[in-house]
Amino acid sequence: MKTDSFFNRFFREFPGAFFTLIGEDERKAGRYKFTSVEVKEQAFRFDGVFLPKTKNDHIYFIEAQFKKENDFYPRFFGEIFLYLRQYKPANNWRAVVLFPDEAADPGVHHHYQEFFESERLKPLYLTHLSREHLQKFPLSLFQIILDSDQEAVSTASKIIQELPNDLPDAKEQEKVFQILVNLLMDKLPKLSFEEIKKMTEPLFSNIKKSRAYQEIAEEVAQELTPKIAQELTPKIAQELTPKIAQESSLKAKRVIAKSLLRKKMSLDLVAEVTGLSKKEVRALSKELAVGKN
Repeated sequence: MKTDSFFNRFFREFPGAFFTLIGEDERKAGRYKFTSVEVKEQAFRFDGVFLPKTKNDHIYFIEAQFKKENDFYPRFFGEIFLYLRQYKPANNWRAVVLFPDEAADPGVHHHYQEFFESERLKPLYLTHLSREHLQKFPLSLFQIILDSDQEAVSTASKIIQELPNDLPDAKEQEKVFQILVNLLMDKLPKLSFEEIKKMTEPLFSNIKKSRAYQEIAEEVAQELTPKIAQELTPKIAQELTPKIAQESSLKAKRVIAKSLLRKKMSLDLVAEVTGLSKKEVRALSKELAVGKN
């Protein structure tokens, strides 16, 4: 399965998890900016780089290597030294390589042995991660990579069920949803998007119950004009409260969709939450964009 994009997105959204992996305080992530850096001379691109905000912290180069490549270390160190030559950073550096297991590691290259001995380079094997790490969100997402196809479905379902407690914020849940869907599509290529979407359906229910969504619903109730309100049945009008569960009116759905779009929620998720088609949501997004101009 492809993992480069997953790890880039994972560490971008959960930078503290990286420092947990290397045995340091996750709060250290606040002193870093995670980015993807291209080395122009050979068009190399790192899977990820943690760039420190001060001169006292190390630069961390990260690479996820999920297939055995005999020339991996020469290539990786080549990228690092080209980066150092081009960007001339003042900070010292370290490198971390994520392997699924030891079989994917080509072994210590004698040209770079000193980097291993000094621990300037640190290989991490997902199969060696402690049970404590793999059971705790967000590192629990790594378990999906290690699982068999059947186990992956069960693990994903468990993550989804526990997500409201692990991550109460609806907008943060949306980010996890996008990461999770992409990961499952790579892991389980035989499953259709609709099948994967059905697995993640509990996320939409949780989002609708969240405080953020309830606040949006309340805003919608205030935004509806008296004319629209008169057109709604008593039952629909009653549902448009902070305890709203589902919107039955098309006009109400459109107002809610616009509110969600203003809060930068993705088009796909707005369509799922409101029940509108992607085409309708896309049209509403264009309306909002025109209104800003």
